[in-house]
Amino acid sequence: MSRTQDEIVQRFLDRQPVDLMGMEVDSYIHFLDYSHAKRFIDSSITAEKWEELREKRTPKEVMIDYMEFAWEKAKNFRGLSAMRTLLHYTAWLWLDGDETLWKTLSEYEFYGKDRLIEICNYLGLDHTEWDDGIRKNSED
Repeated sequence: MSRTQDEIVQRFLDRQPVDLMGMEVDSYIHFLDYSHAKRFIDSSITAEKWEELREKRTPKEVMIDYMEFAWEKAKNFRGLSAMRTLLHYTAWLWLDGDETLWKTLSEYEFYGKDRLIEICNYLGLDHTEWDDGIRKNSED
């Protein structure tokens, strides 16, 4: 991961006011060690428990593992879930060190399918494995 613990904390604090539903900022917390996360998590969570709960994969591994799920939400016209997916990817791309792609993810149409293609390209994945080619902004 290319971001430091202090950078992640600052990013969380900067993004919290604009992430009204907490869908992006929640993704940052899981990449923090206990000493940096403890002010944001339930006080009953111990350092040992946090080690069990925190993300141990790299942001890129998380993004790859999530891609099939992301496409399912987009293909099934799951508006809120598809938007939440892009907010997760915003965080993960930033954590991975990307300086440009994460900024485009707020350009949301077609349930984020075109953004998912860009993310697949970033990750070296073949989007045609999941992309049904349908582009519309509602179920109808």
